[in-house]
Amino acid sequence: MSAVMTAAEKKQFKKTIFGYTPKWTVFSHLHPLARLGLIFIFNIPFLMANPVINVFFMITVIVLYRVAKVPRTYVQKFLPFGITLTFFLFLTFAFFPSIWLSPPYTNVLFSIGPFTYHFENFIVTVAMWLRWMPAIFGALFVFAVTDEKDINLALKTLRVPFFLRLVIATGLRCFFSFYYDALQILEAQKARGLDFMNMSLPRRLRYYIAVMIPLVMIEMQKADAMSDAADSRGYVPFSDARTTGTGVGGKVIRTEYIGKDVVLAARDKAVIAVSVLAFFSVVAAQFNPQYSAVLNWVPRSAEELLGLFL
Repeated sequence: MSAVMTAAEKKQFKKTIFGYTPKWTVFSHLHPLARLGLIFIFNIPFLMANPVINVFFMITVIVLYRVAKVPRTYVQKFLPFGITLTFFLFLTFAFFPSIWLSPPYTNVLFSIGPFTYHFENFIVTVAMWLRWMPAIFGALFVFAVTDEKDINLALKTLRVPFFLRLVIATGLRCFFSFYYDALQILEAQKARGLDFMNMSLPRRLRYYIAVMIPLVMIEMQKADAMSDAADSRGYVPFSDARTTGTGVGGKVIRTEYIGKDVVLAARDKAVIAVSVLAFFSVVAAQFNPQYSAVLNWVPRSAEELLGLFL
């Protein structure tokens, strides 16, 4: 699926914060608050270093992407970030010791001149990779099955004030709009013969700054259009409400129709309860030396790692 979608494709997909995803998935049966609650589950790997446990979280994330039928293009746009993070993790733990495995390191994998790379360097890099990736791509999965309308409904369920929900929902929508407007401008520049990929980095940065000028102008025009739309729909700012006495005691009374029939079902409450309980259980376990040793275990040798399965 390309960045510019056809009309037929748009009928099957919806705009989310980071890209186009299917309009309906098996997770659409859940209340938006329950879907957002899954972030607690995906943040559990941040709380521990054990690579054997965290690999199951990574597998779970991959399976969920497949079950929800999220397009590959949604994930592919984040691959450069994942590759960059992997590279920096490799460099960091190749030259500096880790708090999870204290020196001396004895299991040599290879040596190049004065540089020696140990198994301990490798396994700590893997452990940190498995700590970051499930959390990052798990959160991206949640936003793949949740759009700004769903986030608005979740915040409404939590009784977040209307004005704050409006700011958050508008900000998320503008983030998506900003990203795709930038892509369209870059595609227009390429159509005019501008080849960014074959430019030197300083020259590329110079052209990117030039791209920002029309991008800022487009976003300012959209902000002005949104302001006019709010005025035409009778939106009254809080300052005007206090001045004119609109509503009861200066408070604006609004009838909200979005999500009026959406309620938290028993399954939604169960998902939220399990997610929050699992997260804080791991937090509490870190204060117990016996459980903490298991959660933060990193093998010192390949034999120690294989000993778990043999």
